[in-house]
Order: sequence, then C-alpha cells, then structure tokens
Amino acid sequence: MGQQQDLFQGFKFPRTSEQEVLLTLITQGHVSIFDFSYLSGFRTRVSQLQTVHGLLLDRVLDKRHNKFGNTYSYAIHKLPESEKEKAINLYNKLNS
Repeated sequence: MGQQQDLFQGFKFPRTSEQEVLLTLITQGHVSIFDFSYLSGFRTRVSQLQTVHGLLLDRVLDKRHNKFGNTYSYAIHKLPESEKEKAINLYNKLNS
C-alpha cells in the first residue's frame, strides 16, 4: 500500500479512466496519447475534463517519426499552474 501512495502522491486510487487522466495531469503536469496508449477513449476523457468540468488545459503539438520515417503530430495537454488547485479539487470531488 505504501508504494501505491507514493505512486499517486497521497491521492486516492482512481476508479475511472477520466480520474486516471486527471490524476496524471496533476502529478505529471501533462498527458499525451503515449501515456495512455491502452485507453481507446483518451481524447474523449481530455475533452470531458475541458468541456464538462471547465478545466483549462494548454495544448502543444509535437512531432514524431513512425517506423517508416513518416512524420506525424500529436497533442501534449499541459496543466497550467493556475489550474492545478482546481484540478485537485475536481479530482477529490470525482473520487469521493
């Protein structure tokens, strides 16, 4: 249990994918599809945090190359420091 508390920095264990994305934003400061490659609804969860819950996120586009050398773009969603307290309160509300 101690390792779990360290992993989630004292926050309760997330019970939904939306909570998991939000907690990663809080603890890591940013999320991208590479953090949640297993989650088919990643972009929906990020959109819900912004539209339903009013969380303001910055979006930065980055580029990578696939194994064939082709370039593709993806979004990195960043949690501004000014929104961190709101995000923490939202996480605690969703996880209560």
